[in-house]
Amino acid sequence: MITFLSVASKKEENDLMKEAVREQAALRTDEMWKFHMFEQIPKAEEFLAEVPLLDIISWDVTMKDSVPSLEKIRRDYRQSYLMVVADGSISPMVYLRPGIMPSSLLLKPVSRENLVMVVNEMMDAFTEKFDSKDVPESFVIETREGKQYIPLNQIYYIEAREKKIFIRTKQEEYGFYDTIENMEKKLPENFLRCHRSYIVNMAKVTAVKVSQSLIEVQDNLQVPLSRSYKRAVKEYSRN
Repeated sequence: MITFLSVASKKEENDLMKEAVREQAALRTDEMWKFHMFEQIPKAEEFLAEVPLLDIISWDVTMKDSVPSLEKIRRDYRQSYLMVVADGSISPMVYLRPGIMPSSLLLKPVSRENLVMVVNEMMDAFTEKFDSKDVPESFVIETREGKQYIPLNQIYYIEAREKKIFIRTKQEEYGFYDTIENMEKKLPENFLRCHRSYIVNMAKVTAVKVSQSLIEVQDNLQVPLSRSYKRAVKEYSRN
């Protein structure tokens, strides 16, 4: 599954973008694609407040308040491929800053020829990364919909149940076959085993309630804390 988000000033531009991406995607991959298209920044921000997984973002910086909004959103989506859509009225220094760091640039007015050229470049770069087994700061799983990259900073916890592993993000759960022991070896040190069936991302922890054998995680989520892992969790929390 590859997820694409576009924020454009006009529906016609979004429709043209979606058509071009679909055409090029069909030539390069068998993965399923999901599109989220917006012409209003508040609507896009409302959607993004739930921190869905996104692989590619196209963002029109010519729209009012679009640059500060993009800079804020980029903090949650450092690993996503970002195409910035701009025009000559905006200085490149506005969007070529460390807080945004676009992967590619599309200049307006957008012609179909220019759009196809930029989308081609984007698809070449993205599919090379997508086919790689080594994607920094992301975890890759295989689902019925295809390959799915999950940024580590969006993982809340990992649970073993029903002979499968389930990765929990803010709003979604992704299941696949593996063992909790293998997951423990694959993940960085901020992912801590707290129970025989759970690994928690300590960066998402808001409170450790040892007396209640409970760990509270962001967004009112909770995971159990078993006696054999209490010491390790307490020591990590003190560091």
